[in-house]
Amino acid sequence: MELQPEDALEIVLGHPASRQVVFAGPFGVGKTTALRAISEIPVVNTDVASRELDTAQRTGGKTTTTAGFDYGEFRLAAGERVAVFGLPGQERFDAMWDLLVPASAAVVLWAYGDQAEGVNQCATWLRALGQRASLLRVAVAVSRLPLAAQEAGLAPYRALVQRLHPLAVVQAADPRAAEDVRRMVAAALTALPGAVRGD
Repeated sequence: MELQPEDALEIVLGHPASRQVVFAGPFGVGKTTALRAISEIPVVNTDVASRELDTAQRTGGKTTTTAGFDYGEFRLAAGERVAVFGLPGQERFDAMWDLLVPASAAVVLWAYGDQAEGVNQCATWLRALGQRASLLRVAVAVSRLPLAAQEAGLAPYRALVQRLHPLAVVQAADPRAAEDVRRMVAAALTALPGAVRGD
């Protein structure tokens, strides 16, 4: 059978979303979980077995890590489609940071609210993001904060962000709760772009 011109398949490169958001943060903080909570398509992931056994004990027994990136999509209330990429949390996979951060409209930086090193990790990530984009729209999502002590728990993160990226939004959020994740994406997309400052 001879193919006709109308039988040709349309070639589409890239994703069909009009905006791109990156979920960043340390290993095990909940980036993949957050992406799964809001994605309206099956999430594409590149999880592999992790050797971070000490970290796994602190992150609820997580035994896999993202080696490339996670990918999902969802629609904003106005119908605009957003592509969401989850970055790997380990620095050895930072080639994905170089590729995805500069191309993104905004970043949601997930941070541990229940670990002593959470604020320092947040600072490290902000600096790493700032090295990859001159201006960033950022929302910092602090997870695992006790409900009764959220404001007190957010205080050191807000002080840090005021110093390093005063235009970033800082809020408590649960990566398992779709409403929280959507709120953080919206906050990132509407944040004012700014540069990450040095200390």
